[in-house]
Amino acid sequence: MSVIKLTPRSSVPVHFSAGTARQGPLTIGQINILKWIDDFGSREGQPYPVVTCAVSLSGTASVEDVTDSLALLVARHEVLRTSFVTGPPPGQRVSSAGTLMVDICSLEDDRADRVDVEAALARYLASSTPPRTAQERLAGHQLRVALAASADVVCAVLIEFSHMAVDRAGANILEHELAELISDPSARVVGPPRHQPLDQAELERSERECAKRRRTLEYWSSKLAVMPSPLYLTPSVGPALIEANGDETVGVFMSSPAAALAAQCVGARTRTSRSSCLLAAVCAVLSVRTGYREIVFPVMPSNRFERHLYDYVGTLAQTGVAAIDVGSASFDELVRNAWSGMLKGCMHGVYDAYELEEVGNRIAHDRGVFFCFDAIYNCSVIESGVPVEEHPPSPEYLNAMLSRTRLRRHPMPFRLATPVRFDVSRLEGEVELGGWSSDLGRVPAEHLTSLLQAVERLLVAAAGVDLDHEGIVDVLQMEPVRRDSSWARTDVQWVDLAEVQGLLDDAFAPASARIFSQVAGEPLVAYVEASDSVRTPEQAHARCMAALPAHPSAMTPRRYVVCDAVPVGVDNPVGWPATSAGSGRSGLPDAQGQSNEAPLHSR
Repeated sequence: MSVIKLTPRSSVPVHFSAGTARQGPLTIGQINILKWIDDFGSREGQPYPVVTCAVSLSGTASVEDVTDSLALLVARHEVLRTSFVTGPPPGQRVSSAGTLMVDICSLEDDRADRVDVEAALARYLASSTPPRTAQERLAGHQLRVALAASADVVCAVLIEFSHMAVDRAGANILEHELAELISDPSARVVGPPRHQPLDQAELERSERECAKRRRTLEYWSSKLAVMPSPLYLTPSVGPALIEANGDETVGVFMSSPAAALAAQCVGARTRTSRSSCLLAAVCAVLSVRTGYREIVFPVMPSNRFERHLYDYVGTLAQTGVAAIDVGSASFDELVRNAWSGMLKGCMHGVYDAYELEEVGNRIAHDRGVFFCFDAIYNCSVIESGVPVEEHPPSPEYLNAMLSRTRLRRHPMPFRLATPVRFDVSRLEGEVELGGWSSDLGRVPAEHLTSLLQAVERLLVAAAGVDLDHEGIVDVLQMEPVRRDSSWARTDVQWVDLAEVQGLLDDAFAPASARIFSQVAGEPLVAYVEASDSVRTPEQAHARCMAALPAHPSAMTPRRYVVCDAVPVGVDNPVGWPATSAGSGRSGLPDAQGQSNEAPLHSR
C-alpha cells in the first residue's frame, strides 16, 4: 500500500432544486435505525452509523462532471435532501431546494492506485468530521462527499451516507447511479417519479402491512424460544488477548477466487444462489463446532423482495432471524435448507423495533438469557437470477486456485456484542468473506482464520459432487468444541457454569450464592443467601436479569433456592435450609426443569 498525500483544497457548493417540500412520519426502517442510535450511541467505541462507498469512475471526469451529477442525484432521491427530527413524535422533512458542500483534495501523484486514494479520502472524512451530537447530525445533510483531483481531473470520489438515510443496498444503488451520471452526460435527468421514503411510510401504515408485522412478531417469538444466546460460545483459550497494535478485537478477511467459482457451480446444480451456498458452508462449520443440529441466529436481510422496493433508496435492512436445519443433510440439501431458511427469515424482517423489544424482553426473562441481535451472518450482495455453470472445473483446477486466496487482518471498526460474525461483501469473481471476533480470549485471530478456510475448503470440495453429511465432516477437519464437566446443557444451549457463577457473584454480592449444574434432576439450580432485598425467587431472578448484560455468555439459573445461609465448601446442597424456592418466572412452574434441546452431532 503506497503512501498517499492529499491536500485539502476547497469546498464547492452543489445547488439542488426539485419538486415541493414534504414532511411526514418515519418509515419502519428509519424507526429501527433511530432506536439503534438511541440504544448504542453511548456504547464505547460505537460511532454514529454511516455507510461509506467509493464511486466507480470510468474514463476522465472533471470536478464539474461530479458536482452536476450530484445535483441530479440529490434531486432524484428525496432521502438525500431529508432531515430528521427525533420528536416526539419523530419525523422526516424533505427540502425542495438547498446546497450541499463537496470537499476537494489535491492529489500529488495522479498515477496512485485508486484503492489507496479512496482509503486516504476515507481517513480525511473521518478526521474532518466536526464533533456533533446524533440529533445534530440527523437534523443536517445525510451525506458527505469528498473527491481527490489532480488539476481538474477527478481521480476518486467517496461518499459517506447516514445510515438513517440508506442501508448498504441503498448506498450501492446510489453509487451505481452516480457513476452512470458522471460518465454519461445524456443520463443527467431526474427521470420518472420514484418510490420515496414518505411513500413507504404511508404504505406501511396500511392494514395489510400491519397484519404482516403481527405475523412477523409471531415468527420471531417461535425462533427466540429456541435460539442459543450466544450461538458460538467456546471455552476460553486464555486471558483476553490483545493484538500487536493494541486491538482487543480483530477482523480477518478472505478473498477467494476458488470459493467464488465453487459457489457458482453448487448454485447452478442446486438452482439456488451463490449466497445460499456460502451460508450453507458457514452453517456447516458452526454446526460441527458447536454441536447444534439446527443453527438459529440473527441475520441481516435487505428486505427488498417486493418489486417496488428492489431499487428503493432508503433504509430497509433490519435484523432478521433464520433457522437452518443442518442435521445429517448432504451439502446440496443443506444449500436448499439455507436458501429456504434465509428466505423465511427475510420474509419476517420488517417490524417495529420497539414492539420486537417487548417480545424479546418477555422471552429473555422466561428463558433467563441476554439476547444479542447483532447479525452473525450478513451478506450485502444483491444477486440477480440463478448461477449458470455449464462446465464445472476439475477438482485439480479448483485446488490449484486455492493458492490465489488472500487473507488479511483488519481492526474492528466497532465492538460487537456477539463473539463472532461473518460478512459477505463480494461473490462475483472472488468471494470476499470477513470474519470478526469480539473476544480474542475465546476466538483468537488464528481460530477465526481457520473458520474462514474451512468454509472455503468445503465449498471447493462440493463444487463437483454433492457431499453426504459424513463427507462434510471429513472435509472440514474440525474438532467439535471440547467441553468438560464445568459446562452444562440446559434450555436449548450449552452454558459455562463459571460464567453463571460470575453472574451470581455480581448479582448478589456481598451475599453468597452457588450454582449447581443439577440438583434432584433439575438443571441449573442456584442456592442464594437471603438478604433484605432478596427473599423470594422472583427477586433473585430480577437481580440476575439486571446483571446479565455484563455477562452475555451466561444464563440465569432455572431454579432458585433462597436460604438463610449458604454453606462454604459444601458441594452437596441437599438438606440446606430453604426459606423459598421456585423458578422466579411468573410464566413458568416452580419445578420446571424441561429442556427443548436438540440432540448433538454424533461426531
